[in-house]
Order: sequence, then structure tokens, then C-alpha cells
Amino acid sequence: MNRLLPGFQFVGVLFVGCLAFGNAAGAQTPDARTLASVRAAHHLTCGTIQAADDWNGQDIHGNLSALEGEICRAVGTAILGTPDDVKIEAFPAEPEALGAVKSDAVQLAVGISPASSTAVQYGVGFGPAVFYDAQRIMVPRSSGITDLAGLRDKLICALDMTAPERTLRDEMTARGIRYALMTHSEQGEMDAAVAVHRCIAATAMQTRLAQSRAEFHARTSDFVFLPEHFALSPMVPAFRYGDQSFGLIVDWTVSALIEAEALGITQGNVTEASKRGDMRAQQLLGHDFATAQALGLAHDWAAKVIAATGNYGEIFQRTTGGPYHLNRGLNALWTEGGLMTPLPMH
Repeated sequence: MNRLLPGFQFVGVLFVGCLAFGNAAGAQTPDARTLASVRAAHHLTCGTIQAADDWNGQDIHGNLSALEGEICRAVGTAILGTPDDVKIEAFPAEPEALGAVKSDAVQLAVGISPASSTAVQYGVGFGPAVFYDAQRIMVPRSSGITDLAGLRDKLICALDMTAPERTLRDEMTARGIRYALMTHSEQGEMDAAVAVHRCIAATAMQTRLAQSRAEFHARTSDFVFLPEHFALSPMVPAFRYGDQSFGLIVDWTVSALIEAEALGITQGNVTEASKRGDMRAQQLLGHDFATAQALGLAHDWAAKVIAATGNYGEIFQRTTGGPYHLNRGLNALWTEGGLMTPLPMH
């Protein structure tokens, strides 16, 4: 469908829940239930979002389940001391993973798009971003187009009636750039149109476009992203709301992966790095017990996590940067122009 463009209502719901707990001896406080159950079973079950290629009209991200699975393993290692006792369940979409958290089928789901309505509907709290996705526009390298202005009066592909389609309209209208739109009801249909240059550009979330581009195989390098980013969308861990003890461990585990990268501590050198004398390395790797004591973890929990998964940069390159040919971009360290920032380790 082609059309020339000239230029959800969100209903907020406030929810207050009140839970009554008996005073019987030994009753488990709500903010320790998840952590206690994981330790008692010596097992963590964690959900990831597989984002099936057959796009369902709801999920906007590409398949980052490999990265999400490494975050699962990191959290499990922090609590249990080993990644061997982490079971990863792959879900086709976010609602299924969130439903599993709500029903206690999994203790953690990674790769969730945070929203207040999601928090209320599923009774979850959110951890820090493990990946920042954003809407991008992809063009053939041979087109010579280097910015949005180069798309004036050009044909752009998008999935019909989606947030990226509406965002494209808003952004191009605000800039006074006329364009033609070809809409598609299926991801595969749009990918085929892009591959044969039926449209000069395609827009979607970066991970979606990168996944499609990678499937062009030998022609992957023939397509590039324009520099503009729209509609920033963080992807985060989600866990049962109110489980503060568990949530803090999730927060500081993600932070430890980022801090390790900032300090140059890797999966290969973490043992040697434990002998370093600089304060930040000592705080991260267990010489300073403050964080470990506050979280109720072993003093060397972060060292074990890094030994199991590597630092955030290693995880990114292994699971996302390499397979999808993606630069770090927004997911670079804060010191390198990105958004990845660690929490203090003290």
C-alpha cells in the first residue's frame, strides 16, 4: 500500500494494592520471598524474549534472547555462586514472560519494555536497562543517503499501524519532509521489499532492522543506518513487585557487569584483577565487603559473575554486536558517549 503523507489514547490507571499478612511465627516477609525461594531450591528460573521472526504486531524489538540469557546467568551466579543452577525459559513475546513472573513460573524475566500499565497489570517491578533500543531508519549503502533530508519524496517501508510508523510520520512532519509510505502487515514481507529495493528505506526499532539485515547474509554490509535515533526504548529485567531484596541483587548485578567493563576487568583476567590495589577494583571484586553485606551475598559474588559471563562489553559483542553487526551506540559506557552507567559499589 502506497500513500503520500503531508506532514492511543493512553489511559492511566492508578492502582493501590494492600496485602495483609498474618503474624504467625516464621511467616515470610513479602520483600524476601523470591530470594528465599531461589536459595531454598538452589535454582533460578529466568525468562527471555525470543521475539519470533513472524512479527505479532505487539513486540517491537528484535531477538535479544542471547543477551538476556547472559543477564539471567549473571543474576543466578550472584545469588547461587554458579551459573549451572540457572534454567532459562524462552518466551515468544513479552506478555507470556510477564505472565510467567506473575504466576511464579519464573522468578525473573529479562528484555521487558517498562511501562506503568505493565507494572500494574502483571504486578512487577523493573531493574536497570540491559539494552537501549531506539527507532532507526535503514537505507542501502549505494543510495548515498546520509540523513533524513535525503529521504524527501522517497518511498519508505514500515509495518502498518505500529508505533514506528506513527513516530516516522511525526518526525518527518515536524521537519517538513514529504515522503511516500509503503506499509506491510508482516515483517517478512517488509524485509523482502527492502532486500530488492522496492522502498529506498525502512524504519523500525534498531534491533528489528539489525536482525533482518543479518539475515541478508552476504548482503548485510550493503545496508546502513542513518544517524538519527527516535523513540528510545530501554529493555529491562522484571520481577515480582515488592521483592526488594531480590530486586537489589538484580540492580547491582547489572551494575557490576558495567563497572567491570569500565575497569577493564574481563572473563579472562578477573582472577588476576582480584589482586589489584586500586579502590574501585577492590570494591567490585570483594576486598571491600560493604556491597556484599548490604545485598546478603558472598564477598566475591561479583568476581564469580564476571568469571561466568564476562563484563557487559563482552556479553554485548558475543550476543549482539557480532551476530547483528551492531556498534555499541547508546549501549556504550557513559565514558564513551553511551548510556551504560554503573551504580556505586560501596
